[in-house]
Amino acid sequence: MAIALLVAGCAAAEPSATPQPPATTSAAPATPATTLRPTTSTVPPASLHPHPLRIEGDDFVSRTSGASVIIRGTNYFNIVPTPQGLQDRFFSPAVYDHDEIAADFNRLHDAGYNTVRLFLDSCNGGRDCIGNPDGTGLNGAYLDVITQVMNLAADSGMMLLLTSNDLPEQGGYWDISDRDNAGVFPGYRNSHYLTPSGTEAAVAYWTDLLDGLAGRAARFDTVLGWSILNEEWMFTDQYPLNLDDGVVTTKTGGYDMSDPAQKRQMVTDNVRTYIDAVAAVIKQHDPDGLVTMGFFAPQFPNPTTIGGDWYVDTAPLVADSALDFFDFHAYLGSDITVAQLAENFGVTDAKPVVMGEVGAFISQYPDSTDIARQLQQFIADSCDAGFDGWLQWGYLRAPAAIGDATWALTDNDGALLHDLSPASWPDPCTPNIANPNLAAGAAVTASQSLPEEPAANAVDGTPAQWGSGGDAPQWIEIDLGAPTPVSEVRLTVAQWPEGTTVHRIRWASDDHIFAAEPVTLEGETRDGDVIGNRWDQPVPVQYLRIETVSSPSWVAWREIEVYGEESP
Repeated sequence: MAIALLVAGCAAAEPSATPQPPATTSAAPATPATTLRPTTSTVPPASLHPHPLRIEGDDFVSRTSGASVIIRGTNYFNIVPTPQGLQDRFFSPAVYDHDEIAADFNRLHDAGYNTVRLFLDSCNGGRDCIGNPDGTGLNGAYLDVITQVMNLAADSGMMLLLTSNDLPEQGGYWDISDRDNAGVFPGYRNSHYLTPSGTEAAVAYWTDLLDGLAGRAARFDTVLGWSILNEEWMFTDQYPLNLDDGVVTTKTGGYDMSDPAQKRQMVTDNVRTYIDAVAAVIKQHDPDGLVTMGFFAPQFPNPTTIGGDWYVDTAPLVADSALDFFDFHAYLGSDITVAQLAENFGVTDAKPVVMGEVGAFISQYPDSTDIARQLQQFIADSCDAGFDGWLQWGYLRAPAAIGDATWALTDNDGALLHDLSPASWPDPCTPNIANPNLAAGAAVTASQSLPEEPAANAVDGTPAQWGSGGDAPQWIEIDLGAPTPVSEVRLTVAQWPEGTTVHRIRWASDDHIFAAEPVTLEGETRDGDVIGNRWDQPVPVQYLRIETVSSPSWVAWREIEVYGEESP
C-alpha cells in the first residue's frame, strides 16, 4: 500500500536535534512547543462550526442548496528525509509553505475538486512534529499550522478529510496505551484496540487535538470528516489472533479462540467500542461533524493477497457502528475485481462510502500514457459497486525511494489532474476517455488455459495473466470483430524463469487465413518486459494469433494490446 511509508514512520521516536530541510519564506510563525493536556475540555459552541454537508442515506447533501455532492479530490503529503527515513511532514512548522499550499488548493478548486485528504500526525517524532517533545500533550506550533491550513481551505472553497495515522510518538499517549498491555498483548496494534488503556489513549489524544484546534478558532466547517484512523488493522500472526484455543479476555469480555465466529466477534466488538469512544469525543467538539475511519480490503469472502498478514473486517462495522461514512482504499492492479473488493468491504447503500485512496502504482503501470483512462474505468466500476467519492493518491509524486509510489495528479504537467478533474470529467460513473487498445475486452481463445488464468485475462487491462498451464508450443488468438487497420502489437511478458523465447505474431482478415510471413520475436525476455511489433504501414486484421514456439517457462501473457493507425 502507498501508505506504508507513513506507517513506517511510527517505528521510533526522532531525536530532539533533527536536521531540518531549508526553511521556506512563508513558514508558520514559531510558537512554544509545549501545549500541556488540559484537565477539562474546551468545547466550542456548535453554531460556530456548522458542517457544510449532511448525510441522507448514502448521499452527501449540501445544507445550503440541498443538492447531492460527490466527493472528489486528492491526498496531499509532503514527504521529506528524516533520520528515520522518508516521512510525511505536511503540517510540520519546519517545512510548511503557506503560499504554496494556498496556490495548490486554489488550483484544485479551479479544476472542480472539492476535498483534500491530509494526515494529521504522520510527523510524530521530533521538535517540529505533533507531539510535545518536552512533556505531555501536543505541540502548539504544529496545531497552529493545522489551523492555518483549515483557514486556507475555507478561503479556497475546499473541504478537508483529516485523518490520524496513529498515536503520536511524543506527548505521553503511548504511555497510556501501554499501561494495560505489558506482558499481555505484545503486538502494539492488537493491544491498542483490545485493551481499555488503548481506547483511553485514543480518547486523550483526540481530546487534546480538538481542544487545541477549538482554542485556536479553527474552521471546523471546512472538515468533510474526522478520520479516526488512516487504516485500521490487526496482526493475524500475533497474540491473540494467532491462537486456536483458549479464552482471551479483552475490554469487551472473554472470547473462545477455538471458535472462528467468536474470534471474529472479538475484533468487531473491540474495534466498534474504540470507534464509539473516539466518535463521542469528536461529536462533543463538533456536533455537526462527520466521523469516518479508513480501511483497505478485508481478505474474505473473496481471497486476496491485499494486506499480507494484516487482519481487517469491515462488514460488521458497515452494518452497525458510530461512523457516519466509510473510507475504503483500493488501487489498480488488485488480484480481485472492484465488485469483489466491494463485497469484501461489505459495501451497502446505508451510508456513503468514499474511496479515500485510489491510484496506480508506477511499478505495475510503468507507461503513463493510458493511466487516466484506466483510472476512469476503475472509478466508474467502483461507482457501480457502491462507492460515492474518490480521492486520488496523490497530489504530488512520492520520492523514487518509496517502492510503492503511484502516478500523481501533478505528473506530466498535471495531465492526471486535468483528465480526472470534475471540470473535464463531470460524471465519474461514465468514462469519457476512449480506449485506443483495440484488443481490450475482445473475444479471445487459446490452445489451453488454467482455470484460474483464463484467456480473457490477457485483454482485461489488469496485471492478471493468461496462463496456458503448459510448455511451448501454445497460442492465444484475439478476434477484433471485423477487419481493422492495425499498426502495432504490444505483448507484456508473463514468464518465470527468464530466458530465451521465440514468439510469432500471425494475423488474418475475415477469411481467417493467416498471412504467409509471420513476425518472429526472438530474444532474452523476463517477466514484465514489453515486446511486440510496429508495422510501417497498417495491416488489415480481424484475427490476431500469438504463437509461442519455445520458452523456458509455461506459456503465459499478462496483456496483449493492439493499436490502430495511431498508437499512443
